[in-house]
Amino acid sequence: MWHRLILFLAVGTFSVIGCQSMSQPQPPPFADIHLHYNWDQDEIYSPEQALEDLQKHNVVLAVVSSVPSDFALKLSELGKDWIVPFYTPYYDAGNRLNWFYDEKVVDKAREALASGRFYGLGEIHLVAGAGPRRDNPVFLGLLDLAREFDVPVNIHTDSSRYEYMLSICEQHPDVTFQWAHVGGILQPAAITPVMDVCPNVWADMSARDPWHYGDFVVRGQPIPEEWRQWIMRFQDRIMVGTDPVSGGHEVYTWHEADDGWTQYAALYDYHRGWMNQLPPEVEKKIRLTNAQRFFDYALQKIR
Repeated sequence: MWHRLILFLAVGTFSVIGCQSMSQPQPPPFADIHLHYNWDQDEIYSPEQALEDLQKHNVVLAVVSSVPSDFALKLSELGKDWIVPFYTPYYDAGNRLNWFYDEKVVDKAREALASGRFYGLGEIHLVAGAGPRRDNPVFLGLLDLAREFDVPVNIHTDSSRYEYMLSICEQHPDVTFQWAHVGGILQPAAITPVMDVCPNVWADMSARDPWHYGDFVVRGQPIPEEWRQWIMRFQDRIMVGTDPVSGGHEVYTWHEADDGWTQYAALYDYHRGWMNQLPPEVEKKIRLTNAQRFFDYALQKIR
C-alpha cells in the first residue's frame, strides 16, 4: 500500500510541475539586432547552445556578426530564415586594431557581400584619437560597398562628442547606419542632434546595460525623464540588442575566451525590464516591429 501511495504522490507531483511548466507563458517575440558569435565564444559555447538561448527567449529576428565572419554563418545556417549575418572587416582575430590599414579588407568585404550570404557590414569600430580617420580609404571603401549592395552599416563610434558621428552620417546621407550603443557613453542631449540631422541613423540600444557601458535605467527604477522623452520622440528608429560579449569594449581582452553567451538571460531581462515601462504600442515597436522594418530587405532575400 505504501509503495502505491508513494508512486501516486510522485506521479501527482510530476504532473503538477509539468502543468505549471507548460502553463508558463512564452515571452512576446523579440528582435535581437546586435549579436556576436566570435571564435573565442565558439571555444566554450556551441552554436546549438546559442540558438537554444535565442529560441528560449522567443527571438524571431537575430542579427549576428563575428570574428572571423564565417562564425556568424554557423548560427545563420542553424536558424535559417530568421538569422541575419553581417560581415565585419575583422577577417582575422589579429586585425581588429589595424583593419583600416589593410587594403584586403575592402576586397574581402566585396566578395562576402557578392556571395549573397551576408546582409550588412559591421560591427565596425571607430575610436576617436585611435583610428581610423573618417577619410580613411579603407573605411570609405566599405561605405561605398554599402551603397553598391544597398545594405546597412553597423557602426560603433567611441567618442565623447556627438560631432564625431554627426560628420559621418552627414557626409554619407545615402548610407543607412545602425548606430551601435548610440555612442556608448553619450546621453540623450548628445544623441538627439545626430538623430535630428541624420534620418539615415537608427539607434541601437545594445550594451546600454550594467555589464557594458552602464545602465541608463537602474534596474527596478523608472526610466529617467530625459531618456523617456528621447525614446518617445524617436520611437520609430530605436532597436534593441543584447550584445552578449564579455569585455567587448575592452579591446585588449579579445584574445581570451569569451563567456558572454552565458549571460544572455540577464542581458535580455534587463532590456525587457525598461521596455516594459513604455506604452504598449511603443514597447512593441522597439522590441520587434522597428527591426522587422529595418531588416525587411534581408528577411525577404533569406526567405
